[in-house]
Amino acid sequence: MSDLHHGTGEAFEISPRTSVAHVKLRVYDIQRSLDFYEQLLGFKTIGRTSDEDAFLSMNGSDYQHYVIHLSKVDNERTTDKQERLVKRAGLFHFALLLPNRNYLANVFRHLTENSGKLFFEGAADHLVSESLYLRDPDNNGVEIYRDKNRSEWKRIGEFQVEMSTERLNLDQLYQEADNFGPWTMPENTVIGHVHLHVSNLSESKKFYSEILGLHHTCTFPGAYFFAADLYHHHVATNTWLGTDIQEANSEELGLDYFKLKIPSKPDFGKLLRQLQSKNIEIMSDTNDNRNSNSVFIHDPDQIKIQISHL
Repeated sequence: MSDLHHGTGEAFEISPRTSVAHVKLRVYDIQRSLDFYEQLLGFKTIGRTSDEDAFLSMNGSDYQHYVIHLSKVDNERTTDKQERLVKRAGLFHFALLLPNRNYLANVFRHLTENSGKLFFEGAADHLVSESLYLRDPDNNGVEIYRDKNRSEWKRIGEFQVEMSTERLNLDQLYQEADNFGPWTMPENTVIGHVHLHVSNLSESKKFYSEILGLHHTCTFPGAYFFAADLYHHHVATNTWLGTDIQEANSEELGLDYFKLKIPSKPDFGKLLRQLQSKNIEIMSDTNDNRNSNSVFIHDPDQIKIQISHL
């Protein structure tokens, strides 16, 4: 990173324990989405679901640790078919990180036997991880993956890691699955990363790396990857939709926002000062950024990000 922090000659770095906490998705029909996320992917709803909102977690019991918030889009503003055709900055996919390969094998067998390939898009070995790819009923990308042991990752720099897209042996994965009952999402599943459509890789790199302080970890054709500490990526950006796409709109179908969780109040305050020094607009529900534990910002394509601390 080349950005200097407050004239000290040191680049700003976000806390190494930063993680993606949850995503909020705008969907066309709550029940249709629940049929996918509950019945197919094995999530549980927290509390009582309304026609407007639903919160999903692995155990269905803790509003503090939900991973997906489904929110019904305003039908008067959009139609399901129209939104599918718009090229807009926003979500390429969000990624559910499973505890180990055995769960990946189990969910693959479950998807194979229950989805009828309606939502399944493919699979890949990325050298650092193994992934399955789906699309939900609103065309939101969902990756389900497991990380390989870090001793298997090939480091090519202090923070850089080698990644690729290779064939994943699905026949072998299927054979490794347990003979088990109904699939449920494992308790310690988390959102490992989000991957975003953007209009300009250089501008996005300046924002996510030089301003937010994530490390640039890998480059693909048309895509950059960023992470806190030594992870392969918490955020990825790509221009695979083109560079003339529309700005993100959190009121339309797709991603409303994703949340970055900062581990402590001092780290949160340090990041706020960094954002202020770079003239990034900061919004909070309390209108008092100094005493808030949660704020919202936007990236250069108007993708909304919530930043909070415990």
